[in-house]
Amino acid sequence: MRKFKLKYDEYTYDDDRLAGWVVTTVDRGIQHLDAKGFETNMCVREFMPQNIYKCNTLVSLMLVTVGIENPEFVVSLPSLKIMHLEDVWYYDDPLIMEKIISGCPVLEDFVLIRPIDFCNLDVLQFLRVRSLSLRSFRLTFEYSVSCTYFSVEIDAPRLEYLNFNDDQSDTIVVKNMTSLSMIDIDSEFNVKFGGSRLEPGDLRKRDIIRDFLTAISCVRHMIISRRTLEVLDRYSKLGPIPKFNNLYRLQAAFSRSMLQLLLVFLESCPNLENLILDFTVSTEPEQDGLTYVPQCLLSSLECVEIRELIMGEETGEKLVRYFLKNSVVLKKLILRFEDSSIANQDSDIFKELITFTKPSPSCEVIIIH
Repeated sequence: MRKFKLKYDEYTYDDDRLAGWVVTTVDRGIQHLDAKGFETNMCVREFMPQNIYKCNTLVSLMLVTVGIENPEFVVSLPSLKIMHLEDVWYYDDPLIMEKIISGCPVLEDFVLIRPIDFCNLDVLQFLRVRSLSLRSFRLTFEYSVSCTYFSVEIDAPRLEYLNFNDDQSDTIVVKNMTSLSMIDIDSEFNVKFGGSRLEPGDLRKRDIIRDFLTAISCVRHMIISRRTLEVLDRYSKLGPIPKFNNLYRLQAAFSRSMLQLLLVFLESCPNLENLILDFTVSTEPEQDGLTYVPQCLLSSLECVEIRELIMGEETGEKLVRYFLKNSVVLKKLILRFEDSSIANQDSDIFKELITFTKPSPSCEVIIIH
């Protein structure tokens, strides 16, 4: 047997029979195990049998809405390369995840979607992901109202891809990211809700954000959310944003009130070649921030794509003109408008953009609507 997929609900639930099936498949040398439980208002989960911790043949393991217990023996999963844990409870030992990962010497792909602690069980207050083999890691931990102090530590020298979406952990430590090639950040660093407000005197939170940015500064491709940039806007008033000298591709979501931060962040990317901006028209006042030119516009930026533009919206048009005017080596400017159809009175805007005097005469303007 190569693969066993188990999905049950409240009508087919039979704990003894389900556990027996898992035990049998593992004992028979299963390679791919996929078990998915059911959502319930009660704070209960069906716990997986502990023989899943000792399986020489298991290559991929997916557990969703189940429970796992801390084994009293050394975990041994010598063939496990892919592990997906979603809404999994493991509240009897804060270091259970570290124990499991240590028994997976060839683990390459790890997805952990942490459960919201509705039942005040203090599930996994301290998460440590330490692996010499891990290449891809996705962490999701959404904010919930809780007085519990959570922390996360990631130490993976071979990690190439990190998807970081953690709004709950107050302490974040990232180490040995020398192989990191791509990162997708959507986190508020527990600043806006239950954690610190990142005031001028909050040196601890400032240092946590600074150390996180420094640890990932070797990345080559970054996707960063508007929520994260809003936090970095506060941070930039307390300390400098580290240089991302290797970053060649950046996708960022921002609004009209974040123009100044956009330039500050671009100044930290001196070798940027490709920039994608997801522009949002907000009710917040526009920042008068387009006052200087970052280094990348003068030497390396070759392609800019601005999405979700609205025809006639002043801030978006100002941003377009800014890149046309100041990007010395720009080869392509892609403008994506939300309007499904463009009225005749807008044709003058198109003509202006296409015929705009540019420092890079070979720049191609592509308008998509």
